[in-house]
Amino acid sequence: MDSCQNCKFRSKLFDKLSEEELETINSNKQTYLVSKGETICVAGEQIKEFVYLVEGLVKLQKVGRDGKAQIVSVARPLDFVGLLTVFSNQDYQYTITALVDSRFCRIDIDVMRQLAAKNGLFALDILKYISKISDEIIRHTYAINSKNLRGRIAMILLDFANKHFESDTFLLPLSRKELAELIDMTPENVIRILSEFRRDNLVYVKGKQIEIIDRKLLEKIRDLG
Repeated sequence: MDSCQNCKFRSKLFDKLSEEELETINSNKQTYLVSKGETICVAGEQIKEFVYLVEGLVKLQKVGRDGKAQIVSVARPLDFVGLLTVFSNQDYQYTITALVDSRFCRIDIDVMRQLAAKNGLFALDILKYISKISDEIIRHTYAINSKNLRGRIAMILLDFANKHFESDTFLLPLSRKELAELIDMTPENVIRILSEFRRDNLVYVKGKQIEIIDRKLLEKIRDLG
């Protein structure tokens, strides 16, 4: 893989670093490939590394005291996975699992903390990035809570089409159970509403294959749901 200095996957977050600082990151990073379903880190484990998703999709999942699992967010390429906790906690607060075959870089967390302490502009960009992620999670949670079940399914299908795949035809990387965890529904309701959408010719559904057929009506259901 290319060095951090000329890597085409390099995040804009690194733009405030000098060549010397980029070389520090490059000499302390390791690149990994993970298979679909493989766990990258587990909630409760000590944070030792800064995880940067290069290619693929991963889910951040939290399990409550009642044992109920909730997917907090889905991270896409060029995201810093788990950034919400690496500077505020000693342990990971979320379990991070690959939804598809993925590639990511791990950077020693102490190296990142030292760079942030020395480079104020870099530290400020990290704060901006954390704020952006927090805002997105809050907006997603509010949107989910304010919609009925059909609106939730329409929203998440359009989110995957627009944000993750940039196509109206895609393989849904979540199981029906995971989809339910992401939008706070039961798997039975997810299956029922997807069947309704298919029957109404809004979407084509076959296993994980999804094709949005009537985008305008699906957007209306999302917006009015």
